[in-house]
Amino acid sequence: MNPANRRIALNTAYMYVRLVTLMAVGLYTSRLVLSVLGVSDYGIFAVVGGVMALFTFLSNALATATSRFLNTEMGRGGDVNATFNINLLLHVALALLIFLLAESVGLWYIHSGLNVAPGRLDDALFVFQVSIFTTCLGIVASPFQSLFIAHEQFRFQMVVDIVNSFVRLGCILLLTLYDGPEALRLYSLIFSLTSLNTLGIYYYIGCRRWPEIIRLRLVRGWARYREVLVFNNWNLLATLSYMARSSGSDIMLNAFFGTSVNGAFAIAKAVGGYVSEFADKFDSASAPQIVQAYAAGDHGRVSFLVNKIGRANLLLFELMLFPLLIELDFVLGIWLEEVPPFVSDLTVIYLWLGLVATSCGGLLPLIRAYGRIKWFQIELSACFLLCIPLGVGVLSLGYPAASLLYLFLVADLAHRSIQLYLLRRLVGFDAWCYVREAYLRPLAIGAVMSILLLIYMEHPVAGALQKCAVILSTFLLTAALAWTFGLQAAERQKFLQKWHRRGRRVEC
Repeated sequence: MNPANRRIALNTAYMYVRLVTLMAVGLYTSRLVLSVLGVSDYGIFAVVGGVMALFTFLSNALATATSRFLNTEMGRGGDVNATFNINLLLHVALALLIFLLAESVGLWYIHSGLNVAPGRLDDALFVFQVSIFTTCLGIVASPFQSLFIAHEQFRFQMVVDIVNSFVRLGCILLLTLYDGPEALRLYSLIFSLTSLNTLGIYYYIGCRRWPEIIRLRLVRGWARYREVLVFNNWNLLATLSYMARSSGSDIMLNAFFGTSVNGAFAIAKAVGGYVSEFADKFDSASAPQIVQAYAAGDHGRVSFLVNKIGRANLLLFELMLFPLLIELDFVLGIWLEEVPPFVSDLTVIYLWLGLVATSCGGLLPLIRAYGRIKWFQIELSACFLLCIPLGVGVLSLGYPAASLLYLFLVADLAHRSIQLYLLRRLVGFDAWCYVREAYLRPLAIGAVMSILLLIYMEHPVAGALQKCAVILSTFLLTAALAWTFGLQAAERQKFLQKWHRRGRRVEC
């Protein structure tokens, strides 16, 4: 196997071990938190403390953008230390700007617009302040995290995140012993401190491994700052648009329905997020090589990686999607014991949203490698931001809360279509080849499994063991279809050859 492809495979394996562990721990942790806080306080944290959840998304987006410049500089053999310092200074400025906005506009909303139960405003304010502190420090630490992405240190990330997830679980298990009124505040502190713990480790280890890159200095020359600033500004516009849609939907739901519906949406979003992340890790593991290959002018390898990753993402997502859909109520009942109203229906829609989101496999690293991202980010931001006024209008007409997610689904499908059109026009990327390579086989498998799913809904089984057998059978059938039809013959042959070589080495 090509050493670069082997590195992608190893990085993907590390990320899947990390993800499966985090998913198992996270689902159990969510169940504990829901039982400790209750649906209403869980909803408060989803609205106010959602800043901390979005901090992870913002921090990762900024780290990915910074790693793009680091990878480009590494591919060219340029001054990586200057690139790091430029990004670090711009991140500090961004953290200060967000702090000022949060302490003015954010506090105004908490005091005047938040719909919380009487006597819970002080708790909401406490959670908000903790969220802002964590967010700002996370933004400053983002360039250090990006070093690990640029150097493909995915095994290290796996170990750090797994250990940290068990630390968080241990703290929440201790929280279950607490029976006082401050559970929401304590949970926000646990969430914050365990997030900052990870950032501290990235900083410390990064300084030890790459001192020549992290060495602080002031880089002069506006042109270099402008290049990073333009890219990061457009990238930040898209990130903030996503955050605005996510937080805006929480605010809308809070205004129209209250914190109980916020809690139901938060639970459904957690399930959809875990499943989507399962597929996205293959995309993340290959991103550094796509950027470096593009910077080196190897466009043939770029197209090869993007097309293969697009199909792999969808096949992996289907492996999780259909086993969950076929007995979703049963799975939620095991996880939560008492499932809040609307959670099952909302989770189904979030899973379909995840499928659409996963259909961009390989495209985002290609866009970042191209560099001129203005129009890509403008169309994405427009699709996301239009959901806010349209959502207010839909809910004002008396439609149910789930209608907001259907609106998101239409917007995301429109975004993917426009994104492929722009890639063809601006980058010269063969979008039709990508559609054939990445979409056709997974769509055919999805059509077959959807028909079987509809048939099963008419004739479901009753017992718990039978339901577990149905879930396992669905997984095995989806895996068999992915192997026989999702992969090409040459891909299956390469996989088997590598498997046989590894078996012979073990025997020796």
